[in-house]
Amino acid sequence: MANVNFHNVSKEEALLKQAFNDVISFGKLFLPEDFMRSETPPFHYELADKIDDKSIRQLAVVMSRGHGKTVFTKADIVRDLAFSGKAKEWGFTDKQGPYFYGWVSATQKLAVGNMDYVKHHLEYNEKIKYYFGTIKGKKWTEQDIETFDGSKLISRSNISGIRGGAKLHKRYDLVVLDDFEDENNTITPEARDKNSTLVTAVVFPALEPADGRLRINGTPVHFDSFVNNLIMGYEESISKKKPFSWDMFYRKAIDEKGTILWPSWFPKEELDRKKKFYADSNRPQKFYQEYLMEVQSEDDAIFTRAHIKHWDGDYRYDEESGVSYIVIDGHAKPVYTFSGVDPATDSIRRDSDFSVIITVAVDMDNNIYVLDYIRKRSLPVLGIPGSDKKGIVDYMYETNRIYHPTVFTVEDTTMSKPLFQAIRAESLRRNDFSLRWREEKPGNRQSKRDRIQEILAQRFAVGQIHIKKTHYSLQREIITFGPRMAHDDAIDGLAYACKFAYPPKNLTENDGNYTKKKRKAKDWVIA
Repeated sequence: MANVNFHNVSKEEALLKQAFNDVISFGKLFLPEDFMRSETPPFHYELADKIDDKSIRQLAVVMSRGHGKTVFTKADIVRDLAFSGKAKEWGFTDKQGPYFYGWVSATQKLAVGNMDYVKHHLEYNEKIKYYFGTIKGKKWTEQDIETFDGSKLISRSNISGIRGGAKLHKRYDLVVLDDFEDENNTITPEARDKNSTLVTAVVFPALEPADGRLRINGTPVHFDSFVNNLIMGYEESISKKKPFSWDMFYRKAIDEKGTILWPSWFPKEELDRKKKFYADSNRPQKFYQEYLMEVQSEDDAIFTRAHIKHWDGDYRYDEESGVSYIVIDGHAKPVYTFSGVDPATDSIRRDSDFSVIITVAVDMDNNIYVLDYIRKRSLPVLGIPGSDKKGIVDYMYETNRIYHPTVFTVEDTTMSKPLFQAIRAESLRRNDFSLRWREEKPGNRQSKRDRIQEILAQRFAVGQIHIKKTHYSLQREIITFGPRMAHDDAIDGLAYACKFAYPPKNLTENDGNYTKKKRKAKDWVIA
């Protein structure tokens, strides 16, 4: 009975072959602690297809922090080193190792940790030991390992270490640059240029002329970082429909339509918690960098955190006198209110840009307080009466009912004409003509950025504009405002709201309460 195999050999062979061909299957079978923590999201299967396709020579995996870039790399390397001496023997492939892999991380600690992971599973993982036997070879250090069949893996904390490794063996079969850029090595233009030079002048030549593959895992840490330049080049290749030398796997935690990428692991509540943490830590741009991969260089930013003033209070409207107030620390200040409207009404912008309605209050000292704003995608001009779907005009009437703006300033473009027609029609239908609005041309002589800067720069410079800490999107757009910002919808709406804003006038005070002065008819002789 000692030689009898009680295992289902054919089933196990099928599972092994599937694990050889599919990194997710390998992970679930041999690395369940990493691959069974959550249900596998669809984008992981798409990423697995990219990783398993050995014909892809340059692959950039640009995803949000914590979404599996490094885990997939670990599983892929463990799989290849495990199968290296067995795959051909078992009839799974005609080509196999020994392989020569290089793995670069941002720091020595990460490099050692990644190598420890690989060594641990190759040496102590019971399932791997059962199927593949002893894999450990004659070299087994914290930076270099060699398996029994001669496959090698070197782990380095800087790209320049890859050049020396190539002289020790053969051309690399795979080099992985895993989050090789961080805040420390992208701090100066010279450092960023060095990163790019090392990738193109050190790593890439080390893969030639053989069929070596290069894979980059990362998130952009600076606008001029190597990863962010890849993103820009990729997006430009799509818009201009021209080929790109990199195969990009590019995903945000929340896409342009607001869809969560990995809802079972990073649900909306968790992303909102992280957003609030970064905002409360006075680093709101870090959320957009880490999870939406949108960055802005401090050199390009026109406004900084120093320009932002916060306020905490409430809005109150006195129906009898028709006067608006903001209440801060129990003290009521009379204000006039104004709204800016930046609609995304044309078919191209509706699904990519936001429609914004932002309302501000102006006190007697000409300080501006952002009261509230609506920022939504895919808004129609007008919703269907009786339905839950609201349009831009519906939100304008809702804002008018709550905040009573002196005027709505609405961007006037060719595609905005239906919006103006809808406002007039809705006023007649509702028999409500209290909504006062004016059309404002964006301007032909100056760009949108110049127009926004012209309206807001002086106000920010003297500290007139105050926003609430919960205005995450607006705060982020203010800090990243510049030639390379991703979105400018909220700050553009703020500019329209401030365009014709002015302090309260014609108010009469009586024991802390204010009333509007009533106009009196002048004598016709002296009028």
